[in-house]
Amino acid sequence: MKTIFDRSLWLWIGALFVALTSCEDNMEKVGASTLPETDGIVMKTVTVPVESRSAYRDSIYVRTGYPLLGRLSDPEFGEIEASYLAQFYSSSEFTLNGYNSADSCIFDLLRTSAPAALGYKWDDFKYIPWDSICGNQLDSMTLRIYYQTYYGDSLTPMKLSVWGLDPDVEFEALSEKEFYSNTDFSKFTDEENFLGSKGYTSADRANSDSVRSLSTYMPFIEIKLNDALKDKFYRAAVEAAISRDEDNPHHGDYQDVFKSSSAFRKNLLSGICVKPTFGDGSLIKVYYTAIYFFYSSFHKYDEDGSLLRNFDDSADSTYVTKHTKYIAVTPDVIQMSGYSFDDPDKATRLADKDTTYVSSPEGYYTIVDFPVGKIISTMMNDPLRDVSDSSYFLNAANFYLQGYKPKGVLMNATPTPTLLMVENSELGTFFENSKTPDYETTTVGSYVADSTDEKVYYYNFGNLNSLVLGLAEKHGWVKEDNTSLPENYTVPMALVPVELNTNSTYGTILSSSTYILPSAMKLKRGDNAQQLQVVYTIEGRLK
Repeated sequence: MKTIFDRSLWLWIGALFVALTSCEDNMEKVGASTLPETDGIVMKTVTVPVESRSAYRDSIYVRTGYPLLGRLSDPEFGEIEASYLAQFYSSSEFTLNGYNSADSCIFDLLRTSAPAALGYKWDDFKYIPWDSICGNQLDSMTLRIYYQTYYGDSLTPMKLSVWGLDPDVEFEALSEKEFYSNTDFSKFTDEENFLGSKGYTSADRANSDSVRSLSTYMPFIEIKLNDALKDKFYRAAVEAAISRDEDNPHHGDYQDVFKSSSAFRKNLLSGICVKPTFGDGSLIKVYYTAIYFFYSSFHKYDEDGSLLRNFDDSADSTYVTKHTKYIAVTPDVIQMSGYSFDDPDKATRLADKDTTYVSSPEGYYTIVDFPVGKIISTMMNDPLRDVSDSSYFLNAANFYLQGYKPKGVLMNATPTPTLLMVENSELGTFFENSKTPDYETTTVGSYVADSTDEKVYYYNFGNLNSLVLGLAEKHGWVKEDNTSLPENYTVPMALVPVELNTNSTYGTILSSSTYILPSAMKLKRGDNAQQLQVVYTIEGRLK
């Protein structure tokens, strides 16, 4: 019995699949042969062609946590250059102490002899001298740029340079219109505040084999920041520690610039601008950016108050400890990318009658003219329907696109993974307002590879019946009024690369952002290359 049941079940599923995916335009009673004539139910399947065309946006929304950096010329898509801006998270508990060697900036007050050595006006310090920073200075201060992935040649010599951002720019008050890839970074950058530069290769040969063999290792580029900024940070840390110590009679005379992000950025470092300044052949995906502080401390007193050593540097080095602390870029602060493109074949690409393009971070995308008017009018004007006394239902509107990997080096490596379908007129505001697909006026489709041809991909958008009805209602159709949209009414829908952040347990989309990693896809166009397979039901008293 189990064998007969399994066979019958699969035969039933196969029959249903054929009925739902048939491409015949004039199927009078698909599925209705199993129903009594008196039920007044007819299911139909029609194929509706979808027109498409290429489009180009010279800038994409790039407020992101994972920017690109570098320059690369692709033989197919031309040159891409990527820079980024970033601000750092400030903690009200930041200090450079010596008695805790953990790699973090969130500790207690600075206990140091630095105030007198730096020329401050008092000698009587009321707090416990646990330790002192050796030499009353930082040994060095560096910027580290960690990255997960690179594109292009790993051994291409590259160089980057770092500038400070203009402290007078109120980044928190910027309009979302400023966070686009063609934004001129020079209006945010203090060109006189040059912080440092570094030559590198994406293969990360600057770090030793022993470092790169660690299980926790991630490639990084380290740039030594200038001494003026290093000294400025040290003085700010000393003054912040004094201002926090209410036992010190002068604690009110000094400012704690770390107590808020706005004070930190206004008085110490607004942020950084990182640009490629030499080389062509490599792009890196930046994962994490942080400023590191390296310094040493010696211990004057043990915890029981006994004297360990004098402040003379010739004393026993056993009591000297090395320290590393950091301040990082986090999702709480502003980070944005900037790109410039040079594709000599842009006009030819946009005029291609057989192919449309989707790419990132370059701004090629595809527009499909979604035939909502054709679908609604087909159901409403079906010859079997009694307009006065029968209803209609859209069961399915299945849609997929056929894609191909383009030629080239960079773009050929990664197909565009997921496409967002959104009204072309709302493409910008979708990302600016941090929206997610609602599946009524926006949706997404992901690709699968063709099992017989590794160069062919299919973007499956699934059943778009809710999208068709949602768009139709948004554009004026009211089913209860028994009025149709014009048959030739279409809604231009943009197909753009999107990155989705989903709940790992339930698959719920938590957020969406512009996909900026290098990728591209060619989509087939013309000769009814894109079609909607529409299944609808007429129910009620039929003509």
